[in-house]
Amino acid sequence: MQVIARRVGLCCAVVSAASAGTAVVTVGRRHIAPEGTWMVYRDRDPIGAVTVTKCIWRRGSGATLTLAEPLTFNLRPKDELGQRVLSRRRLHDLRHSSASIQLDAGVDLALISKRHGHSSTAITSDLYVHLLCSARQRAAEAVASAVPRASRVPTSRPQLPNEESAEFSES
Repeated sequence: MQVIARRVGLCCAVVSAASAGTAVVTVGRRHIAPEGTWMVYRDRDPIGAVTVTKCIWRRGSGATLTLAEPLTFNLRPKDELGQRVLSRRRLHDLRHSSASIQLDAGVDLALISKRHGHSSTAITSDLYVHLLCSARQRAAEAVASAVPRASRVPTSRPQLPNEESAEFSES
């Protein structure tokens, strides 16, 4: 998770509320060194900017950040500091889109399962069963087109002896 957090621009998350006018903020695990200017996000929407001048590490994985200027807005727990942070939904949607595109392109289910970190292919197939139906149809069509078929040329059908006698008896 830490690698993904760094890539999407997340620095850290606030763990305790801080009111406007406060110059000290308590945060949890830091994904990037916190000194510098950061946007503050609430539900991944920007609500303001802060400049961190000092970071005092706390016991465990948290820290207390000292700001250059007092806050002009209130902070809530789970507010985040970061730069160009992607929305939560968008990041996870990209994961599903990736699997969907790969399945549509015919990539093996076991490979997709491994790339997405699923413990078994059953998890992947359960999540994307609605896409597997069209993949199965395409596979069946591919096999059907690969099987050589004898072309039938219509010929005149020879008459059987019983048919000839039936024709004569009618006249």
